[in-house]
Amino acid sequence: MGDETIKIATAAALAMAVPAEAQERPSVAPKNMQAIAPALADYTDRVLFGDVWVRPELSPRDRSVVTLSVLIATGRTEQMASHLGRGLDNGIKPSELAGMVTQLAFYTGWPNAVSALNEIEKVFAARHVDLTPLGKVPPPTGKLPDSDRARAANVDRTLAPMAPKLAQLTNDVVFADLWRRADLSSRDRSLVTISALAAGGDGDQLAFHVQRGLENGLTQAQIVEALTHLAFYAGWPKANAAIAIAGKVFASKKSAAMAKVQVVRPGREPTSGPAEHFTGSVSVASPLRGSGDSRLGGATVTFQPGAHTNWHTHPLGQLLIVTAGHGWVQVDGEAAKPIATGDTVFIAPRVKHWHGAARDSAMTHVAVSEAQDGTSVTWLGPVASESYDKL
Repeated sequence: MGDETIKIATAAALAMAVPAEAQERPSVAPKNMQAIAPALADYTDRVLFGDVWVRPELSPRDRSVVTLSVLIATGRTEQMASHLGRGLDNGIKPSELAGMVTQLAFYTGWPNAVSALNEIEKVFAARHVDLTPLGKVPPPTGKLPDSDRARAANVDRTLAPMAPKLAQLTNDVVFADLWRRADLSSRDRSLVTISALAAGGDGDQLAFHVQRGLENGLTQAQIVEALTHLAFYAGWPKANAAIAIAGKVFASKKSAAMAKVQVVRPGREPTSGPAEHFTGSVSVASPLRGSGDSRLGGATVTFQPGAHTNWHTHPLGQLLIVTAGHGWVQVDGEAAKPIATGDTVFIAPRVKHWHGAARDSAMTHVAVSEAQDGTSVTWLGPVASESYDKL
């Protein structure tokens, strides 16, 4: 057998050892990558396009939506041309591309959107896309989820007092108008927004939009797959951070579904209030912690005569409802106030105070507070005995 025959036979054997789909798929990696960074070219062909892009958990169209959203959000316009062509081939309509850019203008800034439009114009021209249908402004005809009323109320409560114009624009323009436009489905708007926020590392807004995405029709599996895909275009740190935030949203949703109503029955053995936080004999019964997104917690606390708390604060305040007996509540720097059965007491956020029974009477109250960053109380030092004894 001659040398040429051996070469042909060897090539044929190698070809048979490679899967047919790999033989048919040309290299996606650019020539300079293959020449300068062959390992990167291998990852590009074998992992990114040979594995990730063909995973069934997310359609090719959705993967193009995620990729283009990241490129626009991060200003990587030099990478857009090939992905615009791929996106159109994968089923993204020209009107949907226009809707994506408009959506991203609000979430990543007008400059990014304008830069992206310059690249889109070139691709549309090369493909002879008819721009006539794009000349009409799509009407805001979509329906927002029922939860949007709570979102709008939260904006009015938290943002409007300091920035009333920004609050008005958020409610009337971004959500009541942009999010309802017909050029992009609510599901796709959520996919675009989640991708952009994750790529930008904007965790403060991401949790809300993951929840909104679930309401708009995205599944947990699709959100996770979108963030997995995004790792290659925004980087592993951004993807990992976004996955952690999404995981908390999923867990909260599951917890809320499992425990929409909690009923804590009496009869459990009360626990003793720890000596490092209380003076005297104190028992805690029927502790309650909210589920899902709730930060609410509470318990029924009984103080025997002379028993009381240490000084302490609550990040979001505390509500006390006295159900039996009488006692005292005192704010640092002010005189103690008597409280008795039927009284309701509210202590403002971060105010140093203590409360407990009188020397001649036990007292029971229901105590309710909200947690902030997982903490509902900060315990301080004990009340001076000489101060309490004067009451």
